[in-house]
Amino acid sequence: MIEVKNLRKTYRKHGAEVGLLGADFTVPDGQIVGILGENGAGKTTLLRSMAGLLPAKGEALFDGKPASAQYERISYITGEGSYYPTLTAAEYGALLADLNPSFDEVRYKEFLDFFSLSGKDVIGHLSTGQKARVELAAGFAKRAVYYLMDEPFLGKDPFTRKDFIKLMSGTLHGGETILLTTHYLEDVEHFLDRAIIVHEGRIAEDVMVDELHEAGDTLLTRMAKACGWDPQHYLQFGQPNG
Repeated sequence: MIEVKNLRKTYRKHGAEVGLLGADFTVPDGQIVGILGENGAGKTTLLRSMAGLLPAKGEALFDGKPASAQYERISYITGEGSYYPTLTAAEYGALLADLNPSFDEVRYKEFLDFFSLSGKDVIGHLSTGQKARVELAAGFAKRAVYYLMDEPFLGKDPFTRKDFIKLMSGTLHGGETILLTTHYLEDVEHFLDRAIIVHEGRIAEDVMVDELHEAGDTLLTRMAKACGWDPQHYLQFGQPNG
């Protein structure tokens, strides 16, 4: 189980406190949770703080321990990439295998093959989308228990996004717990069990996706309500006052 207790990571911007202003939630084992919200809402700060990559106040515990005490059980995947650009994809995999006993080089190569990448490819010479695919292959080859995924579909075309979700669904054992941020709501809507919507640094809504659908709602419309977005706002543009 994941337990997040009053997790805070704040900054000063134009005299105001911004960032992650406090988050409390629990996630049972095996649940797939979308961390959703507008740009700047605090989603990435939340995941990075949970992973121990940012110093933060409060707690984020994985089976009662912080991420720093059990990195081998947690895989952090980011669309920005954590690879070494001068290495080939194969060299990067070998390095990760040396660092992490749980890293599965065979599975890593299978993901590279699926994404039409060669182990001989120098990562720094790849396109943005191809680099993101290397990051996904490396993250899922770790065979972790907890996956924290920050914009994993960044730079991917719609077909690759759909293929990867199908591939990921087929390779999961059911016991893994996944938290992911993404703006591609339609792609993940039927993959998620739950959605936590973050707005202005706080959790605005926490909903099970099946319950949302039973109410005739969608992730996009629920997020719009939670974030106070007015779909008719554009009509005010150019209108005379009074």
